[in-house]
Amino acid sequence: MPFPRKLLYSVAAAATLVHGTANAAWPERPVRIVVPYAPGGFTDVLARLVGTKLAEKLGQPVVVDNKPGASTMLGAEAVARAPADGYTLLMATTSTLSTNPLMFRKMPYKTADFVPVALAGLTPFVLVAHPSVPVKDAAGLVSYARGNPGRLNFAMLGPGSSTHLVDEMLRSAAKVDIPDVPYKGSGPASNDLLAGHVQLNFDAVSTAIPRIRSGQLKGLGITSDTRSPLLPNVPTFKESGLPQMVAYSWYGLMAPAGTPAAVVEQLNRSVNEVLRLPEIQAQLDANGANAPALDPRQFGALIAEHTHTWERIVKPMNLQLD
Repeated sequence: MPFPRKLLYSVAAAATLVHGTANAAWPERPVRIVVPYAPGGFTDVLARLVGTKLAEKLGQPVVVDNKPGASTMLGAEAVARAPADGYTLLMATTSTLSTNPLMFRKMPYKTADFVPVALAGLTPFVLVAHPSVPVKDAAGLVSYARGNPGRLNFAMLGPGSSTHLVDEMLRSAAKVDIPDVPYKGSGPASNDLLAGHVQLNFDAVSTAIPRIRSGQLKGLGITSDTRSPLLPNVPTFKESGLPQMVAYSWYGLMAPAGTPAAVVEQLNRSVNEVLRLPEIQAQLDANGANAPALDPRQFGALIAEHTHTWERIVKPMNLQLD
């Protein structure tokens, strides 16, 4: 997919700030990875998995520092304002750099405040349904939704959340009217879905697997390019006639703009080596995640591509958050 010039400009601007040479002794002290989420979620788990093995590669401790709040902006701002010396990194996500800039009126940071270091993971979304929904795939869902207006609802975790945006992507691609029911947390949303009070939800692969296998929920479609080996009976949306429904959450390390190029390159090589370790690969596979080995420029281009994907969804919504 060609990348739009205005998005590539942001990545290119960040890349031009990567200059200088690294101190030959780097790293001389612990490296900190800021996670802009609370402990326990996939982003936090991924940062700790990578950090543990990265410490072995670098010969220095790697400390994970959770700074949740403000839709990942609290942690991102802390890293954007940190010294550009390679000792403070951000485990960024789609929200941090692909969707937040499209939705929030005021941002405490810009894309150009960061330089891409390494992709750490890509995960698709799984559309799950309560067993009472009389369809077996996304094509059947579209037909049913059109013939039964008002019978279906999505559980979503608030305006601008990933669930909200993927819901909107399906509404746009399939031309169906399935309203959202907002929830303050994934726990209440899951409880109501399992009880049948709401009928649909876009979930992470790792969360969807046990519920689909147990029969608590049905898997109707996955937003990946190919079927997941963890859910071989769940078709892709492409197979259901909705090729527009390809979407992933990305996770990756970013550094403050101006971090020496040699440090960024060393980190990129080390992270890519860590991600190829069998024990790390097994953890990624178990969570339905994929982590292609990209160099910093390729990772920046991936961010631009994903931002463009979400821009096509967000702009028609005219969603402006404070």
